[in-house]
Amino acid sequence: MKKKGLSPVITTVILIALVIAIIAVVFFWFRGMVEEGVTKFGKNIQLVCEDVSFDASYDSGTLNIVNQGNIPLYTLNIKSSSGGVYTTKEIKDFSGVEWPTAGLKQGATFSEQIGLSGEVELIPILIGTSRTGKKTFVCGGEYGKKISI
Repeated sequence: MKKKGLSPVITTVILIALVIAIIAVVFFWFRGMVEEGVTKFGKNIQLVCEDVSFDASYDSGTLNIVNQGNIPLYTLNIKSSSGGVYTTKEIKDFSGVEWPTAGLKQGATFSEQIGLSGEVELIPILIGTSRTGKKTFVCGGEYGKKISI
């Protein structure tokens, strides 16, 4: 009987390489599924969104914002709807807007001429820290303020 096959050494090497490849695929898949943790004041930043408190009004083309809470607002997303079309734009992206570079600190006010129309929702954006440095986090819509124009 002169049958040829793979030697036990080659079979073992192939089996080990296959197991390592499967472990690598599972590792990278799981790593992509896990969200990187961002913290602010030692808490998960999602929990800090609950402590955000600000007031907003729009009068004669001027947007007025007062930060009433203890959490600084890094910036705001402005979600507007007009004629069934929704657009979301960061407040810094409006032309001529001078949003504070360090954000709107506690007790600070912001007042600027911004051309808006329709129903507008202001959604806070916070900045926190992660393993890779500073990272922004957009709070959910439930933490925003709706104003009619």
